[in-house]
Amino acid sequence: MPFSCDAMDRRLLLFWVLWVVKAQQQNISSVAQGPSPALTKAIDAGLLKTSAPGSRTNLVVAAVGDSSIHERWFEDFEYATWDLAVFYFGKRDDFSCNKCVYVETGSGTKWSFLYKFGKSEIFQKKFAKQYQQLYVTDDDIVQTSHTISRAFALMQQYGLLLAQPSLCSPFESTTWLSPLYKDARVILQYTTFVEIMVPIFNMKFFTSKVVDTLEHAETGHGLDWVWPFVMGYPQEKIAIINDVCVVHPKKELQPGSKLTIYKEHNPHAEHVAVLAQFGYEAEVLKKKYDMGYLQASWLGRRWQPWYQDLLDLAGIKETFEVRNAARGPNKGSKFVSADTGAPGVARLRRRHHIHTVTDAFKLLGFQNDGQRPNIAGAPNLVIVFVPKQSRWLQSHPTAQYDLIAMAAADEVEMVQKACPHCLLVYNHGLDHVAGRYAALYKLTQTKEWQKSVGDKYEYIYFPEEEIVQSVDSVNRLFELSKEYKLQLSHPSWCSPEDTVSWHMDLLKMHATTLLRRTTYVETAAPLWSRAFWKTYVAPHLKNVDRGFGLDFVWPYLADYPEDQVAVIDDTCVMRPTHILGPSALMKATNLSQDEFTIKIDAEEINTLIDVDYNPNKLRHIAYKPQDVMNWELQPWYQEMLSMNHLLVTPVRRWDMRLIIDPDT
Repeated sequence: MPFSCDAMDRRLLLFWVLWVVKAQQQNISSVAQGPSPALTKAIDAGLLKTSAPGSRTNLVVAAVGDSSIHERWFEDFEYATWDLAVFYFGKRDDFSCNKCVYVETGSGTKWSFLYKFGKSEIFQKKFAKQYQQLYVTDDDIVQTSHTISRAFALMQQYGLLLAQPSLCSPFESTTWLSPLYKDARVILQYTTFVEIMVPIFNMKFFTSKVVDTLEHAETGHGLDWVWPFVMGYPQEKIAIINDVCVVHPKKELQPGSKLTIYKEHNPHAEHVAVLAQFGYEAEVLKKKYDMGYLQASWLGRRWQPWYQDLLDLAGIKETFEVRNAARGPNKGSKFVSADTGAPGVARLRRRHHIHTVTDAFKLLGFQNDGQRPNIAGAPNLVIVFVPKQSRWLQSHPTAQYDLIAMAAADEVEMVQKACPHCLLVYNHGLDHVAGRYAALYKLTQTKEWQKSVGDKYEYIYFPEEEIVQSVDSVNRLFELSKEYKLQLSHPSWCSPEDTVSWHMDLLKMHATTLLRRTTYVETAAPLWSRAFWKTYVAPHLKNVDRGFGLDFVWPYLADYPEDQVAVIDDTCVMRPTHILGPSALMKATNLSQDEFTIKIDAEEINTLIDVDYNPNKLRHIAYKPQDVMNWELQPWYQEMLSMNHLLVTPVRRWDMRLIIDPDT
């Protein structure tokens, strides 16, 4: 969807990009060390400007104690778009905050302070007029100056009245509402609920509606339901900002000296009282808004541009159930076919299959003449088992790979015409229900393979034809595989919404990791190094058809290396089919469900028997293991954890655990 922003937003966006570059430098530190060379260049060019406290347009408010980490938010603070006001409730007599625009000391909670502050003369005559947006954050939130600035920029750009940044992941942060965790596909998602932990308010909304809800607030419980209610649930005005995320450390990651307000205040009693005070009742919600009691609704999403492109290419759109009242939230978001509106994820639209090379370039925005790109000697190879019309047959000048297409006898000529840039178009000579791994084996036995491929390529990628993926995404797979010396890898699946997988728990994209080293990858889109291909893949293709069982065999034969097999999260793909491939094959072969299950099981069992598959012979691990061995974190996430002295330690079965660095 279109992304437009004013001059200030462009500067903020550029700053955000430069910050990511800075975070990727070695020796990441939570200590401010001055701008990087790239940042200095942007400043010299006038794209970014410093601003002094008191001259900015956004205000952050926090109640801080002796274990507060608010000073860590000040890195590169001279380029921030926000000021900080604090209420200190600790025990120190010498507390000070030179970078704050307002400091008050005393006793109380975040919300009781905010009510008094919001009703004060200085707030109403100065702060409410100077600042356009207000962020009320807990003092233990791990976040950077740039995270906060970016959240403010997006809130203003999309005209939000109430919002919050997402939480980075369930590994370090706790919430009872899982959609609050970061979704890398999304810029923001509209909702009817934000948590009291990190709400951001439009200042006019805060002064006209919110401040009066705080009169009796101590813990704040119940306010997160009241605010959207008193707003009347306006469409596209309340959102979770997924483009940024913060860390709210779990209890076990908090310092032992941290105080809690729940010893003095009863959150449940306050919750009940505030709902009653503002008339938040089940009957009113149902009659006026067609909503359930204490039920959050998700009203639509603003997709990241790269994901919107994938949806468009796959012929998928997001839709909503329409049973709700006109003024109420449209609950029930789901993906449907963009052509038919059929529920569930539909198979690819025909018009998104290539008809001519020119049409493919026009559809995908490719600007070349349809001839083979100038990539002579490309170190990587993509092999695809294709029908006569496939998006994989398109050419792109930035591709860092050569392409081999395998096609049926009656489709070879059309594939050759559609793909003049292909290294080879191979007639596999099998029937239309044959498996792609059987075709791959036949290809490797030909003279054409020895002549065209041999030992020329560092990596070989073998995706299913129906996988939707950009050229940049394919390039990124090769780049990361080489950078981290991977022997076997697989792209992550973008989401269960757009892809069906038996192993979604393991392969679903993680927003905070570059890659996860595992004991398993699927056969849907494996990427092999040349050495791995020659040693463990090619010798075991002879008796396979669809590849069932190979996903367990490959890591087993390599003795489950801890650093060479991975799911790559930095890029994701989708497989937008209404049903899995084998079910489509079952329909084509007229087999019953039971007959086809037997066929699948038989191939997998034979594949495992052929290699004497027995993981317990190698080490004490589960049969058919699907474990995470270790991780490479996204640089920005590593920086946030380092700020709070947190370390990541892997846990079996798709999980990881954070611990406090014992050296701090």
